[in-house]
Amino acid sequence: MNKQFPEFNKELESIPVPVEKLDDIIQQTIHEHRRQKPRRKKIVLTTIGSVAAAFILFLASATLSPTLAKVASEIPLVGTFFNETGDEGLQIAGRSGLTQVVNQTAKDNGVTLTMNEIFYDGTRLTFGITHESLIAIGDIERPTILVNGKEINFSSGSTGTFITPSKHEIVMDINPTEELPVEFDMKVIIDAVGLMPGNWEFEFPVKQSNEVTVIRPDLTNMINDSEVKVESVKIGPAGTDLAVQVKVEPSNTKLDPYMDLNFVIIDDQGRVLRSLNGSGHGETIDGVEVANLDYLYTPIKDGVKSLKIVPYKISIEKGTFEELSVPLNKTLPVEINQGEAGKITVTDVEFLDQKTVVYFTVESEFPYDDNLTRNRTWLESEDGKDLSFPENPLAKRIEGHLFRQEFKAAKNTNVKFKAYEIPNPIMFQPFEITLP
Repeated sequence: MNKQFPEFNKELESIPVPVEKLDDIIQQTIHEHRRQKPRRKKIVLTTIGSVAAAFILFLASATLSPTLAKVASEIPLVGTFFNETGDEGLQIAGRSGLTQVVNQTAKDNGVTLTMNEIFYDGTRLTFGITHESLIAIGDIERPTILVNGKEINFSSGSTGTFITPSKHEIVMDINPTEELPVEFDMKVIIDAVGLMPGNWEFEFPVKQSNEVTVIRPDLTNMINDSEVKVESVKIGPAGTDLAVQVKVEPSNTKLDPYMDLNFVIIDDQGRVLRSLNGSGHGETIDGVEVANLDYLYTPIKDGVKSLKIVPYKISIEKGTFEELSVPLNKTLPVEINQGEAGKITVTDVEFLDQKTVVYFTVESEFPYDDNLTRNRTWLESEDGKDLSFPENPLAKRIEGHLFRQEFKAAKNTNVKFKAYEIPNPIMFQPFEITLP
């Protein structure tokens, strides 16, 4: 979008952005911990890749400049909502015409919410919502959702992009704790936007957009004296859904399934699927904690015949994730020793008029995805500012261990390339799955 509107891009770059929120996500992958309910608990997991777009924030005046007003009038909101997201799966769904246009608007207390589009294919349920008000600041609170008149239990996660200071586009992923029908009537009730209470309701029919491939491998491994079972892998055009069940005895303190356990999916070409989000719910049955975990990843490429699912655990302790840095105004290559996790070697830097480009290699036993979402790297200016592009703060793999990452143009070469000291993830016996 920014390539089409260069004036808009300049305005974006002049606005301060709280990229430091990404640091919090590095240090904890779980946004909501288990809630203390006797029979049911909910959590939300997320990754940098799924939240990076959330931080394109306008913190300036609410008065639209002529440039912003022009851009706002040219951005399509209906029928192509998901095409502009940074989510590969939703882009595929949008381009393929698999989304459902809702275009319902509700107004209350000076806040207008529009349910633009939804996507549902059996692997994921996603809302595309526009929030408009005098100054569109404040997250949409967790909604109440009814399916065929019955309230469902779910976890959710959302990302957002400010189109103007008063218009905010939101992508909300809904992760039901139970499978939904192929067709149903849905009602969505939102009772707060930020600190503003109100009532915004939407009601519309939903139909699964296409058939998904469902694999139920019935594979079980023991991890830290806990029973871990891959219940299903669902493959669709917009994503790959992994459902895992974990049974933990009450005396077992080695593994908290909600806090400790994560999974990497690797295809038979060695490509790592990027984790988008995840959720979990559980209950105690006959004294045993039964956790049902659900993870969403990027789509599987055509021609893939098998998958390897690798469980892993990261110990998040006080003092871990210390910031590390190396100056780039010296002879290259330079190294960042990340401790147990390996090392990063900066091999080249391009100081261009419009951007700064850093090339680096990552040596680690851990299988990072092509965007290095579990290992954040960034560039810091001489005056301590993060030069990451808020709409695209991630690295991109060129080939093998070599990555390329773009940043805002530096005023001079007195910049530092930064990363974190990361504990070595503990990887367990993988699950091997053959695709039909």
